[in-house]
Amino acid sequence: MAHPSLLKSIGETVQGHEGPVQLNEVCGPDKVLGLYFSAHWCPPCRVFTPQLVALYKHLKENTKHQLEVILVSSDTDETAFTDYFRDMPWLALPFADTKRKVRLSRQYRVTGIPCLVLIDSRSGQVITRAGREKVTGDPEGHHFPWRPRPVGDILAASRLVDPQGQEVVYDAIKSAYKGLYFSAHWCPPCKAFTPQLVAAYEKMKKKEENFHMIFISSDRSEESWRTYHNTMPWPSLAWEEKEARNELASSLEVNGIPTLVVLDPDNSVITTDGRSQFSDDSTLERFPWRPQSVEVLGERHTGKLHESPCLVLFTDGDATELQFGRDVLLPVAEEYLLEHSHQGGLTLHFFVAGEDEVADSVRDYACLEDVVPLVAILDLAEGSKFLLEDGVEVSTATVHNFVTRYTNDKLKPLPIRPGAAEATGAS
Repeated sequence: MAHPSLLKSIGETVQGHEGPVQLNEVCGPDKVLGLYFSAHWCPPCRVFTPQLVALYKHLKENTKHQLEVILVSSDTDETAFTDYFRDMPWLALPFADTKRKVRLSRQYRVTGIPCLVLIDSRSGQVITRAGREKVTGDPEGHHFPWRPRPVGDILAASRLVDPQGQEVVYDAIKSAYKGLYFSAHWCPPCKAFTPQLVAAYEKMKKKEENFHMIFISSDRSEESWRTYHNTMPWPSLAWEEKEARNELASSLEVNGIPTLVVLDPDNSVITTDGRSQFSDDSTLERFPWRPQSVEVLGERHTGKLHESPCLVLFTDGDATELQFGRDVLLPVAEEYLLEHSHQGGLTLHFFVAGEDEVADSVRDYACLEDVVPLVAILDLAEGSKFLLEDGVEVSTATVHNFVTRYTNDKLKPLPIRPGAAEATGAS
C-alpha cells in the first residue's frame, strides 16, 4: 500500500508498458519509490539512465529491498518521451500529466536533471534527494537505500576540537541546543558573517543557556581550517572528519555557505536558515527561531513565495493591523498545517504583510490592488492567484472558508499577470 501522501501527489495510477498500474500495487514493506526526473534531450540523463537500469535489475534479483522507479519526464515531445521510456524497465507518469509533473518538481525541490528522489513508500518520507549521487558512488547498491544516519549519531561518532586543538567531549553538549555552522575561510560571505555570529554568540547563550555552536568546515587545507577556526570561540569537527562533514552537509541538504543550522536538544532541525533568521532578528528576540504558523512577510521569504503557494493578508503595516492579521490567520494556519502537512503535495504558507518594499514588490508582480485588508493566495510558480471576494469582511471565519475552498479546488484561479497571460494567449 502506498502512503496517502504519495497517492495524492503522484496519483492512484501510473503508466506501465502494458497499461495503467495502480500505485498501491508497487508500494509496501521494503519498497522504495524512486522518482526519476529526466529527459531524452538531456545528455547527462542518457549517461545516468543505464547506470540506474543496472542497479534496478540488480536489486530486483539480489535483495529483499525493492526499488520501484517512476519516470517524471521533462520531455516536451511525446515521441521523444515514448522512445526514451521504451528502454526503461519501470513506470512513468503519463506524458500528458504536465501539471502533476511540475508540482512534483516543486514539491521535491528539483532544480536540475537527472535527479533521483528516493522515498519510503510506506511512510511517504523522503530518504534522499541525492539518489543520482548515491547510485554513482555505490553502483551495486551495497548500502541501498542509503538512509541517512541521524545527525546526532554522526556527531557522536566524530571527533570535536576547540580552537586550541584540544578534544571536546560530545557528551558534554549532547543534550544542548546546537548551531551547526557550515563555513570556510576562502568564502567572502562567510568571512563577513562570521564576526557577526561571534559577536552574537554570548547573547545566544544568554537567550538559550544550553546552546553550543559547532564549526563544520569547507576549507581546502588544514592550515586554512586552523586559521579560520581560531577566529571562533566554539568547537569544530576535527580536520580529519571529512566524511562526517560531507555526510552532515548531505543529510541537512546544505547547498551553499555560510549556512547556520539550529538543532533542538534531540537533534531535530529547528531551522536550516539560521543566517537569514539572524539577519531579520539580530536582537535574537525570536531565537532559536522555531517555525511560525504565521510569519510577517520579509525579504528572506521571497524564495518560499516562488517555491510554494502562499496566503498573504496585506495590511497597512501599523503594529495594530499586523497583530490583527496574525490573530485572523493563526487559527486557520494551525488547523491547515495540522491537517495537511503530512498529506503530500505543496503546503500552503501563511503570511501577514505590511506597507514595505517587499510587500509592494509582491503586489506589483501579482498585479494586486493597493487596498487593505486584502487576502490573496499566490502561486507564483504556476502563475496563478486566488482572491478573497470584494465586500467580504476579513475574519477568521471568512479566511477559513476561503482556504477550505482552495484546498478543495473550488476556487477559480486568476492569472498572476493578466496582461502577460493575454499576450501569451494572443500569440
